Amino acid sequence: MTNQFFIISTGRSGSTALSNCINLHPNLLSLSEFLLSINMQPSGPENSSWPGLSLERWDGKQFWDFLSKTQPMNLAPYIKEGVQIKEFLYEVSDTSRFNMETGIPSILGMTLPHLTDKPDQLFEELESVVPQFPEDQLNNQYQRLFDWLLQRFQKDVCVERSGMSVDVVDRLITMFPDAKFIFLYRDVRETAMAFNRFQPYKLGTALKEAKETTGEDPSNPTTDISRLGEYKWLHPDYFTVEKLKQFEVPYEELGENLSSSLVSAAEHLSKLPSEQVLNLRYETLMEAPEDQLNRVIQFIQPESTTPEQDKAWVEQSAAIIRPKPDTWSDLPADKRKQLEKASEPALKLLNYV
Repeated sequence: MTNQFFIISTGRSGSTALSNCINLHPNLLSLSEFLLSINMQPSGPENSSWPGLSLERWDGKQFWDFLSKTQPMNLAPYIKEGVQIKEFLYEVSDTSRFNMETGIPSILGMTLPHLTDKPDQLFEELESVVPQFPEDQLNNQYQRLFDWLLQRFQKDVCVERSGMSVDVVDRLITMFPDAKFIFLYRDVRETAMAFNRFQPYKLGTALKEAKETTGEDPSNPTTDISRLGEYKWLHPDYFTVEKLKQFEVPYEELGENLSSSLVSAAEHLSKLPSEQVLNLRYETLMEAPEDQLNRVIQFIQPESTTPEQDKAWVEQSAAIIRPKPDTWSDLPADKRKQLEKASEPALKLLNYV
């Protein structure tokens, strides 16, 4: 059993870039969006309470059924209209094993294509291995999976990264008390701006809001349009990317939710021994990527890596870091004040004000 590392973030805070950097290291295994993808439904993260994070006992078949669950996805019309879901890496083609109609297995949508250019093949390997796991607590089942993947790819250390993991830090600590955590955080105000530009999040939020309000699923082509009211624009027959751009999640709501999640995560992580936590500020990572990536690799310390390999990794990874200018101060005055007030707890705790 190897030590497990988790990158903790709200999402939209540089975690994808860091995960891509991890993937470049010769001895690190990057599990990108693993916990998020297997715990969340395609229509939006709020539809789930992360059911796979507990100490329940599951046998191998139950565990595999959870990892490989599928649900038909009514996303094709939105993608055709120009919605970009860059995090979704599985390439649907005439020869791919799965498609939107069959549904894409949870572990196959983002995690496996991040590891290999033959994700269907890796999925089939796991399909033959995981159901054979003995009945055990879920934390041990995850560890078996991580260790199998490490052996399969001949890596030393597994680093899992999921957006919105700030909301489950307490469960991760309970399940993996010896794990180490990289807490990657960003100015809440700019994170909120990024979420209101992030098309998958906005689409998922709008669809969820429409379902709660009307009781209907706008993404289903057979839904009676007359029952959708103001959410008619979400029906595939009426949807355009321009309408999605016009949809805005209230900044006050985003600020409150993000701030609350960050404060809660920070409090849980502060109770751990200092050697188990690395605090990583997004802005500093962008400004001084080599220095911060050196901190990351020294924190992880893969056993079989030479100093020369680590140095080469830092240089290669720093080259893919792309700073972005802040935009929150460009908001209209009323929205900016609402966002600042809602974000205040996290801004103070993380020393942004």
